[in-house]
Amino acid sequence: MQDIVILCKSYDKDMYRAKRMAESVQRYNRDDIPLYLCVPSKDLNDFKAFFEDLPCRFITDEGVLEKTARAFGPPPNLFPTSLNQQLIKLEFWRLGLCANYVWIDSDHYFIKPFTRDVFLSKDAVPYTVQHNAIELRSYSEKFDQKVIRDFEKMASHLQGLFQRSGALYNFGYPPLIWSSRVLTSLYEDYLKPSGKSIYEVLYKYPCEMHLYGEYLHASNIIPILPIEPLFKVYHYPEMFYESQMLGESEQGLAKDYYGLVMQSNWTNISESKKNDLKRLMRFVRRVKRKLGFTGFDKN
Repeated sequence: MQDIVILCKSYDKDMYRAKRMAESVQRYNRDDIPLYLCVPSKDLNDFKAFFEDLPCRFITDEGVLEKTARAFGPPPNLFPTSLNQQLIKLEFWRLGLCANYVWIDSDHYFIKPFTRDVFLSKDAVPYTVQHNAIELRSYSEKFDQKVIRDFEKMASHLQGLFQRSGALYNFGYPPLIWSSRVLTSLYEDYLKPSGKSIYEVLYKYPCEMHLYGEYLHASNIIPILPIEPLFKVYHYPEMFYESQMLGESEQGLAKDYYGLVMQSNWTNISESKKNDLKRLMRFVRRVKRKLGFTGFDKN
């Protein structure tokens, strides 16, 4: 069993992004931490052919979900397939491949060298991403106050699952380092005794990052060693445009971050939608106005 591996859950539409991620792991992975790609079985051969020059290990969604079904039975008919990605991340530990895993998404990529010590303490305890969402709060103040209200509503909802009071922590953003011990305990010490299934809990509390973080606080299975996010995350296009206008570069960001994330939910601009380009330009103008830039089109 490995002490730590990297896990990426992907699928056919994210294949090119996933390859960029894998290439960055190959380039910067100084300790040869194994990289696992979990994909639907229907996409497996295409991924293997596309990634043939990269040292990836492939597993399938069905292989993970089969282990889950053995523990809880098949998913209920009402369980949304949109939650399968979160479910697989939470259930990967059942394969028995590692003591800890770093999970990242296809739209992530590293920008500087990393070793296992980035993710694990000298005592092999995984660091926990846990912070006060300062960047998200800053964005919300500038562009959309609903963003932070929605975050606090979600965080408070998850906090209530284990009756924790106090600060509303943010337990994101990926890459996140998760302990198989913590997830085993979630199953053995919480779900089984309470008669709950992971399907039920994830359906009611659909945020795998906060589910893990809040259970870690409730259980104290491992010491909590909090760290700030390891990657610079551009949650919204305004954040990326602001960064570009301020002259940020990968070289400069590498002083504080190990990688970058431009979330695919806003970088997927369809050529078939003429309004996408108009929306993009409106975002640019909004950012310029917020930052006090002059000389832009006010139409």
